Parts: sequence; C-alpha cells; structure tokens
Amino acid sequence: MKEEDHNCLNPVETKHHIEKYGLSVITVGSTSYLPSFAYSVGLWETFSHAEIICFGLRTDLLHQIINDVAELVKSGVQMEQGTGYQNIFANSRANFLKVDTRNIADYFGGALDYYQTQNFEAIQLVWTDRNDKF
Repeated sequence: MKEEDHNCLNPVETKHHIEKYGLSVITVGSTSYLPSFAYSVGLWETFSHAEIICFGLRTDLLHQIINDVAELVKSGVQMEQGTGYQNIFANSRANFLKVDTRNIADYFGGALDYYQTQNFEAIQLVWTDRNDKF
C-alpha cells in the first residue's frame, strides 16, 4: 500500500463536521471478515443522544441513513432501543439495539479518538428483511 492510499481519519475534519452539522459520519468498507459499516460521532456531545452504527450496505447508503436518522435526532426525537420505527425506511420497520460497551473499542475508533474516552452510549440501527422479520 502506498502512503497516499492510507485513509486515516482527520480529527480536524471530524471536529469541523460536528461544529457545522452536529455530527460526523465515519464509514468503513467491508473486508473478507467484516461487512461495511458506518457510525456517527458527535450526537452524544451535541444532542445528548447515543451514537448510531449500522452495518451491511454500501458505505454511501449507510452514510445517508446515519444522516437521515440524525435529522430526526436534531428535530428532538430520541431514538430508543426496543421501539419500532416506521419513519426511517419506506418499506421496512427499524429498531435500535444497545451496543454492548465491550464492543465500543472494536467499532468506534473515530469516536474514541474524538471523545478521548469510551464513556458514551451507542445504539445499532437494524431493519426488517423482505418478509418484515428482524
């Protein structure tokens, strides 16, 4: 891998996004052992809301989903685990699951760098399949 191919997070850019938009979205491409995923950084600080993570779609789509959910949060909606949401996807129900704190370090590297602590909440967005099953 060449140096210019390396894609490190830019903490200045993350901070700028949080100041401008209330959050930054970090995307991670899939590997041979891990699906692609995206997560928010800044919802905890800006809105006292758990950071959000979701898995398994194209990174550009995951990025948009996080931004769409963030718009709901900005309007005052507190996403809660165990509550069914009909207003996130057109043809699918959504729900949020609490991320076990033991898994924060594995998936929220950019948030750990930004907050300098593991002391924030996180929830995972999940949705139903074509048969309306979680």
